[in-house]
Amino acid sequence: MSNVQRKEILLESGTNELEIAEFILGHQSFGINVAKIREFVPYDPAQVTKVPNSPKSMVGVFLLRGRTIPLIDLNTHLGRQKSLDSERPVVLVTEFNTLVNGFIIDAINQIHRLSWSDVKSLNPILKKHTTRFTGTVSVKEKEVLIIDLEYIVTEIFPERMRGLTQLNESSNAEEDIISRRASGQIVIAEDSGMIRNMITKTIGAAGYTNLRSFDNGETAYLYIKSTKEKAEQNGKKLMDYLSLAVSDIEMPRMDGLTVCRNVREELNEKIFPIVIFSSLINEQMAIKCRSVGANAHVTKPQMGELVDIMDNLIFNKVKNH
Repeated sequence: MSNVQRKEILLESGTNELEIAEFILGHQSFGINVAKIREFVPYDPAQVTKVPNSPKSMVGVFLLRGRTIPLIDLNTHLGRQKSLDSERPVVLVTEFNTLVNGFIIDAINQIHRLSWSDVKSLNPILKKHTTRFTGTVSVKEKEVLIIDLEYIVTEIFPERMRGLTQLNESSNAEEDIISRRASGQIVIAEDSGMIRNMITKTIGAAGYTNLRSFDNGETAYLYIKSTKEKAEQNGKKLMDYLSLAVSDIEMPRMDGLTVCRNVREELNEKIFPIVIFSSLINEQMAIKCRSVGANAHVTKPQMGELVDIMDNLIFNKVKNH
């Protein structure tokens, strides 16, 4: 996959489409959003440097274009037996949350262009017992599990997620703002249970306690839509009932960019504040966020920045950040 192809995918805004790279572990197919992939490289054990006292699934580090990158064996981390059929393992190099990591996989299969509406949330029973997958999609009569590499990285490097629970000094400085946060009616759309709970806990500790959270973009959008209808029935506006929405991009059924575009175009809500909070934020994705009408975008795990932006949008009426 070339950089040109990636750029074309990234610049398409609010189409509710995505590209899933299907890869193999053993005989099971897994998937990851192409937007998180930097490249694929052959796995060469001779190029790996062991790291003392590292987690069992962390093979070591390797040098790629002058940069030292952690290397994680996905089979080991998921407790799977290595495939005897895999003669040429591949390193899947990813970039998200401003971090670059390598994951050893048995093989890369192909890339599928899909709609987020094709991605289904995990069965509640399965979801209860695993947090390493965010959904599933049927491709050519087989089930592909969408793997949550962000969660896996936090399992191996928990210190990298500390920023999620750390607020900026400015977030705690203005007593007037802090006392008013409880009046804000906040919608959160985030498919990862871990991230969703962390957002809720952290902004709740900052004073934003009036929250409604959803694990996919479609139900979040339908909630905003039904709230607008309720407001109109009572002769009021949406922002009399809701103050702001925080949305991830990658979510089953409807992605965050489509949520934003639908609020702007289908609901004709031009000033309702929407913040995109995603691991995929880069220069190109920032353009994409602005093109669908997002007021601001924040890279995970910058929780302090998120709270500051929420304060500005809700209380200072800043329409663009």
